[in-house]
Amino acid sequence: MPDDAAELTDLAIRTMREAFGPPHNPAELVEAYIQEAFSSNQIRQELLDPGNTFLLTLDPDQQLVGYAKLRQSRPPRQLKGQHAIEIQRLYVAEEQTGKGLGKQLMEYCLNLARRQGYATVWLGVWERNVRAINFYTKIGFQRCGWHYFQFGSERQRDYWMKKDL
Repeated sequence: MPDDAAELTDLAIRTMREAFGPPHNPAELVEAYIQEAFSSNQIRQELLDPGNTFLLTLDPDQQLVGYAKLRQSRPPRQLKGQHAIEIQRLYVAEEQTGKGLGKQLMEYCLNLARRQGYATVWLGVWERNVRAINFYTKIGFQRCGWHYFQFGSERQRDYWMKKDL
């Protein structure tokens, strides 16, 4: 899987720009965040971390077009005491949206979490990412709190959302 680091890094950067770049945020802000969060070395380390699980989606030509990352981490205080896992990232290339790939990736994440014995999945989503919030709500996630997220030089608010399995 570490061999996938370069291709995954490229997709992560591209989907980050598509989801959060102009007109949603100034390009400089997005690029600053990319510099700190999406280097090939950073992605390689995440791939090697046994607390992370990456799911990759390929198109018919075997090109990487989507990915999800589940992370074993401490859940927000609103989920204290629950056996929960975080869906830290779920992205599909913009030209692939509307084909059901995001839903398939999410279903795979949920089924994997169930098989691993988790009772709840949770995620953070930017309060202004209405498309993602609607997607998660449609799948059965509900808001359970919020926190501040440092995005480059700007502090933004993310909602915590959870789904009981």
